[in-house]
Amino acid sequence: MRLTVGITQLLPEWEIVIQQIGVSFEIISLKEPISADQFSVVIVTTKGAKNEKDVLLHYLNSGGSILTEAEVGKWLFNIGIVPAFVNTIEPTKDPIFNGVLPGFIQMRLFLPRKGDILDSESGRKLVQIYTSGKGTAIILPGGFSKIILDTGVSRRNFPTRAPLLPSERVTRMSKHTIREVTQRSLEYLHFVRQLPFLSLSPFPDEKQSIFNFRIDTDSATEEEIDSLYQLCLNRGTSATWFVETKSARDRIGQFARMQNQEIGLHCYRHKVSRNYSFNKLNIEKGCRALKIANIPFCGYAAPYGEWNIPLAKTIEEAGFIYSSEFTLDYDNFPFYPYLRNRFSSVLQIPIHPISTGRLRNARHMEDDIRNYFKDIIQERIEHNLPLFIYDHPSSVNLNVLNWLLQYVNKKGVSTISLKDYAHWWKNRMEIKWTAYFDADKIFIKWKHSNSSIYVLVKKSPKESVLTKMGDVINLSGLKWEKKKTPSKSVTPMALRVQLNSKMIINDFLHFYGRFKQ
Repeated sequence: MRLTVGITQLLPEWEIVIQQIGVSFEIISLKEPISADQFSVVIVTTKGAKNEKDVLLHYLNSGGSILTEAEVGKWLFNIGIVPAFVNTIEPTKDPIFNGVLPGFIQMRLFLPRKGDILDSESGRKLVQIYTSGKGTAIILPGGFSKIILDTGVSRRNFPTRAPLLPSERVTRMSKHTIREVTQRSLEYLHFVRQLPFLSLSPFPDEKQSIFNFRIDTDSATEEEIDSLYQLCLNRGTSATWFVETKSARDRIGQFARMQNQEIGLHCYRHKVSRNYSFNKLNIEKGCRALKIANIPFCGYAAPYGEWNIPLAKTIEEAGFIYSSEFTLDYDNFPFYPYLRNRFSSVLQIPIHPISTGRLRNARHMEDDIRNYFKDIIQERIEHNLPLFIYDHPSSVNLNVLNWLLQYVNKKGVSTISLKDYAHWWKNRMEIKWTAYFDADKIFIKWKHSNSSIYVLVKKSPKESVLTKMGDVINLSGLKWEKKKTPSKSVTPMALRVQLNSKMIINDFLHFYGRFKQ
C-alpha cells in the first residue's frame, strides 16, 4: 500500500499548502483506472471529463479516500452546494478539526448543502464527510484553497488576557487556518483507512519548534542598538537584524562589528510603494550601504511588514534568498509566493506580527506583555509552529525582552537564524520520497535525503512520533507520544472580529505616518 497522496492538477495554492505540510505527493493522470492501493488519498482540484469522473468514483468505491472542494464535489458526487458568507472559523468540539487555530475568512464560499462538520460563527457546517462504497471523501468549501493566494491586507485583533486587544495590519485571511484544516482532512482520510499519516517535520532534527528573535532597526539610535545587542550576547541569542540604513549610514560599522548575529536589509528609506522604480532604488541604496561596510546579507524584511508584487520583483532582482512580510502571511510555515503567473524565487518566512510596541499601544503593562508572550509561546509549541518574534531597539522594552529570551531558553526552544532556516527549508523542499505500508512497517524510497530531516508519523489524531529519515520504519518499535488537544485561544473570534475605535485610530496614524515619509 503506497502512502503517497495523488493530486489531479497541481494548482499554485495546492502546491504551497502541500509543500508546507510535507507529504509525499504525485500528480496523477486519470486516463487509466487507479486502484485503492496506489494512493492513500487523491486530491481532486478541478472538474474533468466523464471518463475521469468514472476513474475517481471507482477508486473511491473500492476503498480509496478523496479530498476536494464543494464546486468540484458537485461535479464528482452530484451534491448540492450553497453560497454563504463565512466570517470566521473557530473549531470547538469538532470530531476532526477540534483545536485548529481559529482564523478570519470574511468572504463568500460555496458550502456543501449537507455539510456535517466544522462550524462557522453562524453555526452553519462548512465541510461534508461523504461516503460511497468502501471509500470516504471530505468536501471542503468551494474557494477555500484559493485563500492561500490572497494578498489583501486588513488590521486584525490578536488574542490577549488584557482588556484591550492589540492589533496590526496583516494578511486579511488566516492562511494558517486553511493549512491546518487541509492537513487535518488529509490525516483523517488516512486514519479512516487505518493507514498512518507521514509528513516531513517542519524543523531540523527532533525539534518541536524553533525560535528566532528578529529586530527591525527603524531609526534606532546607536545606544539603543548597542543595548539590545549586548542583551542578545548576554542571553546567547543569535538574532536577525534588519537594518534601516539611512539613519545608520554614518555608523553602519556598528552592525559589521556584531558577533554571532545575522544582518539583513530592512530598507534605505523606511517606506514601501507599489511603484517598482521607487522600491528598486530604495533597495539598491540599502544594499549598497551594507556592501560598502562588507556586511554579508541574504534576507530582506519590508517596512511595515508590507508586501506587493512590484516589491517582490525588486527583491528577486536584488538576489535575496528570503524575505519576511506579515501582510502576506504570519504564524505559518515558509513558502514561495505566487506572482500571478509564476512562483517567486525568494522564500517567504512568516513571523508573529505583534511586537512589544503594539502591546504597549494597547495599554499592556509589563505583566500583560509577559502573559501575552507566554500564551503565544505555548500556542506555537502546541501547533508545531515556528516561534518567530520581532521587535525594535528601545530602552523601554529591554526588561521585557530580557525576560522573553530567558523564558524561551527555559522552555527549551532552540534558536535559529532566518538565513539558516531558509537554507534548511529549501533542502526540505528538494527531498522526493515515496512510502509504502505493509504489516506494521513503512518502507521509504528517498531522493536528495538529508540527515537533519525527520519524519512525523501519526497513527491517530492523538498519537505521533518523530523519527529519523530511514529506509524502514517499524511502527511497533516506536515510542508514541500522546498529544493533548491544543489550548483554546484566550480571546474568542467573536471579540477579535469586532472593529473598535483604537483600530481606526491606529490605521489613521499608520497611513498618516506613511504619507509624511
